[in-house]
Amino acid sequence: MSADQDNPSPWRGPRGGRGWQDLAGSWGRTGQGAATRRSDSPARPATGKAGAQPACCRAPAEGDAHFAGRPAADVLALRGVTLTQLIIAINVLEPGLSLHLDRDGGLGFVDHAGEIMPFSGDLTIRGATLRFTGVTNIILV
Repeated sequence: MSADQDNPSPWRGPRGGRGWQDLAGSWGRTGQGAATRRSDSPARPATGKAGAQPACCRAPAEGDAHFAGRPAADVLALRGVTLTQLIIAINVLEPGLSLHLDRDGGLGFVDHAGEIMPFSGDLTIRGATLRFTGVTNIILV
């Protein structure tokens, strides 16, 4: 047993120790040692609301509020709210609309034809009620 202490393993030990870079070898490397990377994520398709700035940004901690949307200012941003909280708490007044989640994380409602429709209603989260009218998209930030 004591004889083993003088002969360190080639894989570890003070002399001849190899780091993780040596053990990894050429994994994930191509050409002159350049690390490979995953392909870039595909570009997002252009939509009407892509890059739209929210007209109002609210958090439940700010208390009760009312938001009235108008053309080009109909996006509502909510801080500190999860998607689950939003879906549970939202109460939409217009009948016949279906919930729609955008690729960029926005939430809106569509009619039977699939057209995005403005909606009105309210939501109560952590005791704070937010009433809104004429909103086309809600985003969570």
